[in-house]
Amino acid sequence: MTPLPKVSFVLPCYNSAAYLQATLDSISQQSFKDFECIAVDDGSNDHTLAILQQHAKQDPRFAIITRENRGLIATLNEAIALAKGEWIARMDADDICHPQRIEKQLQRLQATGSDVCGSWIRFFGDKSGEWMTPSTDGAIKAMLLFNSAFAHPSVIARTTLLKMYPYPPHAVHAEDYALWCLLAEVGAHFTAVPEVLLDYRCHTGQITQSKKDQLRSTAQGIRSKYAARTLPAALQKNAAHFVELAEPARVLSRTEFDWMCNFYLTLAAAWPASRDILGEVWVDTLQRTSGSNLLLLAKIHSLSKALPVPASERPKLKRQLIRCFVGDTLWQWLKRVKKS
Repeated sequence: MTPLPKVSFVLPCYNSAAYLQATLDSISQQSFKDFECIAVDDGSNDHTLAILQQHAKQDPRFAIITRENRGLIATLNEAIALAKGEWIARMDADDICHPQRIEKQLQRLQATGSDVCGSWIRFFGDKSGEWMTPSTDGAIKAMLLFNSAFAHPSVIARTTLLKMYPYPPHAVHAEDYALWCLLAEVGAHFTAVPEVLLDYRCHTGQITQSKKDQLRSTAQGIRSKYAARTLPAALQKNAAHFVELAEPARVLSRTEFDWMCNFYLTLAAAWPASRDILGEVWVDTLQRTSGSNLLLLAKIHSLSKALPVPASERPKLKRQLIRCFVGDTLWQWLKRVKKS
């Protein structure tokens, strides 16, 4: 009997020919060798299938499925249902995982006894920089009050868990955020490797670029349900107002900014694990607040002491301090000049 693989990569592909080969190579070149890769051609009309089939000839660990288009969520759940490994490793067809990605994530899972593990990522293509996601269970679950705490293609999770709780079919374009919230509610333990293990390609063809409005609407519904079920009892009466103001595209007034900051301070006291991410969150909240001026400096100073800003977010805070000094009108003009 052929032994079962330890890890099952799940790789959905739809019209992915432009970037697919680099993705396949990065999977094959993993330092951890005991894996299978279930690649699903979701009704592509370019050369995706031919690239997959050619690679599978060279690396027999790849299994190729091809059929009519059914969409990402159905494709993910189909591949997970077929997975034989103990762990599911997500991967998108335009990203590149580092050679030691799986090796380091399995080590982290074993050390923490966790069920789901992400990693930091590096953006490339139309965007640069790094996303340093939270790495502890409490911080990750607190971050889910605001948005997804993982880069989707960086995640590895227990196969039994994902087969029991598949991607929710209603959460189109926010299926990963919905799944992490669901798993948090049923008691899954989260972690992440605090190191860049995946290069995340940004380009205009991505779903998050073309379907932003639908994504925001779906995410807001997920956020609302998660907050209602997760916020400490002392904050439940304010859950609806918090969710309304927490929406990332919402521009806040100064009064709303003050309300949110008081909410964060109460949340940190009632849920200490949230303190690790609230230093980042309040800076994001400041960034989408209108009417910045010198009167905000005292508030910023007190928040910096109560909820320290992580090193990765200090450049963003510095920019917001400059905005307070020059005012919103001049700040917007300076931004336009810089872009031109």
